[in-house]
Amino acid sequence: MKSSVTQNTSLHFSILHTPVNPVATGESWKEDSQVFLGIDLTTSEARASGCAILDENVSLLHLDAYKADADILALAKEWQPSIVAIDSPLGFPTGMCCLEESCSCQSVHEFKGRVCERELLSRGISLYITTKKSFIKPMIYRAIKLADALKQQGHTVLEVYPYASKVCLFGKPIPAKNRKEGMEFLSKHIGRLVPGLASYQGRLNHDLYDALMAAYTAYLHSIGETESVGLDEEVCIIVPARLDIP
Repeated sequence: MKSSVTQNTSLHFSILHTPVNPVATGESWKEDSQVFLGIDLTTSEARASGCAILDENVSLLHLDAYKADADILALAKEWQPSIVAIDSPLGFPTGMCCLEESCSCQSVHEFKGRVCERELLSRGISLYITTKKSFIKPMIYRAIKLADALKQQGHTVLEVYPYASKVCLFGKPIPAKNRKEGMEFLSKHIGRLVPGLASYQGRLNHDLYDALMAAYTAYLHSIGETESVGLDEEVCIIVPARLDIP
């Protein structure tokens, strides 16, 4: 039986003295259950990345934050999630091998970014475009390296975008997540999706909420309720099945 990670030497912050442990809390969780890991990745290991683990019943098993990629990999090795969902671009536009301006590689597209990004923009979902001038370049490189390491551990890895997931699930408008009304919105709506989350009210931040949305999107993917947006060769963004939003 797995236990919740308690020795997190690179911990930036924790919502609990000890991260959520399904055994200690008496939750009905079995060793052979599917679990889903959502990662709200940061630009570098200097700032912790929120990590959330849900089971096949959408019960919360683990919620914490880690600075080092080694700790995230250890978390995945311990819990063995069937799907890991990362909030970061995991690919380059077709024709590009990197994001270095000194490299001669060029996108084959007449537009900037990847097909998935242009498609979400056309749906009114704002996001950062993957280009050589992207200010999140370090995060993209980190995410691709982490995704490769997770795949080597045997995990299926998805690219997700929590804001797009929120729009698909909750509709618009969505208040800014760094404002009080935004946090209240996330607490209300994500709390409806994840049983028991209300007991942690006041101890969550928007990074942890995004990790929860990433894990929930991975869960939806496991039951066939998602859409793959974009081209496989550029890495698709996985979003919940599109709603008819008035």
